[in-house]
Parts: sequence; structure tokens; C-alpha cells
Amino acid sequence: MAPMGSERSRVIFFLASHFSFPPRPNASARTWCSYQLDMRCSRSLFALFSFFSLAFTGSAEDLRVTDFNPEENETLGWQVVDDGVMGGLSQGKVSFEDGILRFGGNLSLENNGGFSSLRTKSTKLDLSDYAGLKMRVKGDGRTYQVRIASDARYRGMEVSFAAEFSTKKDKWIEVKVPFSELTGSWRGRSLKEEVFNPAKIQRLGLILADKKPGNFQLHVDWISAYSGSGTIVDLAIADGRFKTLAAALGAAELVEPLQGAGPLTVFAPTDEAFAKLPKGTVESLLKPENRDKLQAILKYHVVAGEVNLADALGTGKAATLEGQPVAVGFSAGKVLVNGSTLVDADLKASNGLIHVIDTVLLPPADAEPKATSDILGVAKSAGNFKTLLAAVEAAELGSVLGGDGPFTVFAPTDEAFADVPKETIEALLKPENIEQLKSLLTYHVVAGKVSAGDALNAKSAETVNGGALKFLIRDGKFQVNSSTIRVVDIECDNGVIHVIDSILSPPSAMKAASISPAKQIEDAIVRGVPAFNTGDTAKCAKIYQQCLESLTNDKRVKPELRAVLNEALEKGGEIDSAREQAWLFRQALDLAYLTVSRE
Repeated sequence: MAPMGSERSRVIFFLASHFSFPPRPNASARTWCSYQLDMRCSRSLFALFSFFSLAFTGSAEDLRVTDFNPEENETLGWQVVDDGVMGGLSQGKVSFEDGILRFGGNLSLENNGGFSSLRTKSTKLDLSDYAGLKMRVKGDGRTYQVRIASDARYRGMEVSFAAEFSTKKDKWIEVKVPFSELTGSWRGRSLKEEVFNPAKIQRLGLILADKKPGNFQLHVDWISAYSGSGTIVDLAIADGRFKTLAAALGAAELVEPLQGAGPLTVFAPTDEAFAKLPKGTVESLLKPENRDKLQAILKYHVVAGEVNLADALGTGKAATLEGQPVAVGFSAGKVLVNGSTLVDADLKASNGLIHVIDTVLLPPADAEPKATSDILGVAKSAGNFKTLLAAVEAAELGSVLGGDGPFTVFAPTDEAFADVPKETIEALLKPENIEQLKSLLTYHVVAGKVSAGDALNAKSAETVNGGALKFLIRDGKFQVNSSTIRVVDIECDNGVIHVIDSILSPPSAMKAASISPAKQIEDAIVRGVPAFNTGDTAKCAKIYQQCLESLTNDKRVKPELRAVLNEALEKGGEIDSAREQAWLFRQALDLAYLTVSRE
């Protein structure tokens, strides 16, 4: 078994040969059941050649929740709960050997089963001073979940908060599960509005529910709570992805400022980001004669103050210590900082925030000019909104969107309209359907100027037609309802445009296109199957999802069936795999077709 102690300090030497010493393990550990405090922290500063050798004080000591010793195992009372409680046939077992929890068995999908879980009995645990759980695990390459119960209740019942972690086959690794990533659910129903309270933990658990039948095996050495209270430098070193950045900060003499009171915000390039630079660039920048140039580059990654992702998106830029701003926005569904993709955001340190990026930022020479025209003029100039503009004209809304405003328009591209059956578009453009066309188009318009950051902060917005839009980040993509926002914050004289990749469907907006529910399903399957068979499972899932959303808003569909389809949509929202999501939605459509085709 590996040493029980958490790392207390790391002495890192940055020499011309990039030689480094490994972390010093500490045999002492703080344990929830047997609490010990080790105050041995160290900070050393060495000089060798022209490089800096730095020893940083680690972040606040981890709290060991359990080492799985016999006394703790008896106190926590780990027990298996399989899908047999719902008629499934999965079988899991738990055992303890040499201080290691062993959770294994067989996952079965028969009888609507598909999960095996492990949980403690009722307990009380206050981890409000910590940022999340850390575990040393060895698995089978499958994705498991941590599940925690707090004092949150839904309809008087216990809410389960979960977050996934991946394992590597037959290899011990440490995994972190930030409390900020835990999302609530109850009996499969997503409860994203529920907030996890780490001060009121009442149960700990693990679960396998990846919908892959077969044997499974997970070993857990220990579970700890880790702190997020270290400085930006502490947090970066503990993370393990920023060794080159740490070397650069040392060479540029910027470590001390980043360990100060702050607050500061750092756009932190990973080691892989530095590896993208031309060969020899990093070595050259680390030389003493290039210190000024290195400082300028690193300061271009630092912003004064604590600027979270939503704030940065709201302003569209952030002023750096180098003097020039970085641009923050969306493109193709991803958050970009200049041309670098944001891979992790809002990592909280005691003196600020870290946003993780995949490319080193270099101060730009020039900034791109912003568009100056009204919404319709900008859309015409773009050239990929011909169908939208034709619909605006048919609905007699040109004078409105060309007026003073301000308005925020979520604009589907021509490609988005192409995903809708041709006869649906043709029917909506007929004069007798003008009111429904207006309803559809005004569902894409919000009164006022709403930036991407504002939308993300508000999480919802009322449209001009009285409907509601929901905003969220899913799989790293910014979405409005089920549509991905490809480009954000296109400035216009009378508002702003956000470009989306599919049409937003308000309740009953498509109904008057004279397409029966059965025909809607047929059309969706005709379009979805080729996409799936050619490997574009995400497109297939989206086509099926949009059809389900239309059916749930169609009064011609019986309420009982609409409730079932809504449940399928909620369940699909919890699935990361587009392939599995497509299969789930297809099963729901097949069920709906059998029902509506008989009516």
C-alpha cells in the first residue's frame, strides 16, 4: 500500500538540464476518525547557476476521511445496494484487505437494470473547509461516480449528489472530485438547482452506472478531503499540470507576487501548451538575458482582481498586467481566450483564481474591428442567415429588428434550418401561418442587450414571445436550451447576435405546420439514422432530442406520453456519450410512434 500521508511540500529545481527532484512523501496523515495535525511545512530558496530552485509551501493539509481500517469500516458501515431494488440483476460485493476497499461484481442491463453501488450508513461529516474529495484508486478503465447525500431533500426524500471519475486499468492513480462539480438528482430526475452543502454530509457512496454490462472491479486505498485554500502558486504546483509554468515563473522572478495577498486571476497554460511552442523556445526564454521578454509574456497571462468566467464573458475581455487585454468569448461552442481553448475554469485559490488554457498566450499586435450595423445588416453581411432573413421578412418583423432596440437575437444559421424538414419550413412561410412563424422567431429574441456572460449568470431569460430560454455549460459547450451557441457577442448598433446551431422550438410553434406527431417522428428517424450510421452520433442525438422536445410541447400528444418523453429528455441530459444518448432518445421515439400511430 502507498504511503498514507499527503504531500506537504515539493522542492523543485529548475536547471538547464530540467532535472527535478520528486515530491517528498510524508508518513503522517490527518484522518477523520483519528485526527492528527502535522505542522511541518517548509519553504526554501536555492540558487544554482542562473536558474531558480524553489520550494513552495503546499496547500492546506488534506483531511483523511478514511484509510479503511477495521475500526473505520465498522463505523462507516459500507454496504452494497444493487439495481435489484428496481428489479435489475446486477450484483456487487465489497470486501476489505490490507486496508484497501475492494468493490467488484457484475453489471447487468437486464430488467431495466444497470447499476451497482456502495454506500455508508448514515453519518455526519463537515467538510466545509475543503474543496472536494481525493481518492487513490485502481480500477478497470471504467468511469465510476462518487455519490454523496447531504441535508438536501426533494419531496421529503434524500437528494443524491454525484460526479464522475475515471480509472485506469490495473493502475493506481489519485483522482479529485471537486464539490463544485457535484450535481443533484432524485430517482434519475436531474435536480441541478439543488446546491450541495459540504457542511451537512450524511452519507458517502460509490456507484457504477455506465450502462456497460460485464464484470467490474474498483479498489480504493483511501479517501481524503483536499483544501482549495492555497495560493495560486500552491494550487498550480499541487495540480501537477503546470511544471513548465512554474519554471518560467521562477526564472522571471514572479513567484513571490503570485503568492501575495492578491487577488489575481491567472490564465495558466499547461505543460502541453508550452510543448506546442517551437522547439527551443522555452529554453531560450528561461535564459537570464531574456528575463524581460519572459516577464512580459507571463504578465500577459495575469489579470489584477478576481475575474471569474462569467465576468470575463460578460465584458468580452480582461486587462492584463502586461498592459494589453485578452479577448474572452465563444467560438464553435468552446470558450476561447484569444486563440487558446479554456479547459478548466474558476479554480479557487486563497489569493485569486486560475483558468486553465491549452495554448500559451502571446501579446497580439492588433485587435480586430467590431461590426457597426443593425442586427439585420450584420446578418446580411455574414451571408449564412439567408433562411432566417427570409423568415423575418415573411413574418413582417424586419422593421422591428431594424429598429432602435436593443435586442438580443439567437440566430440559427442556414445549416440549422437545413436540419428541419423542408415541408415544415415551407408550411411556416405560408401567409396563413404568419402568427406561428412570428411566435417561432420571437422565441429567438430577448429584449435588451444580453451578453454571453450575462446569460450564463442569469441561467435563463424571457423571450419576446413570452417563453423562456435556459442557459448552461454542458460538456464544455455553451448551450441555450438544447442548441449550442457557436459564436457569441457579435456587436450590432441595436443589440447583439449569438449564433446557434439549431432552431429553438417554443411550445406549439411547429404544430401548425400541419405535421402530425407520427410524421414528425418519421422525419426525425429518416434524418437521424444516416447521421448515426456515418458516425455523427451527436447530430443524430440532437435530431432526436429536438423531435422529443417538439412532441412534449404538442397538445395533440397525450399528457401521459408527454410525461414519459420529458423523463427521457431529463435522463438523456445526464448522459455524456452522444451514442448512448441517441439510443435512449430513439427508444423514446419508437415508444411514442407506437402510441401516436394508433390514435
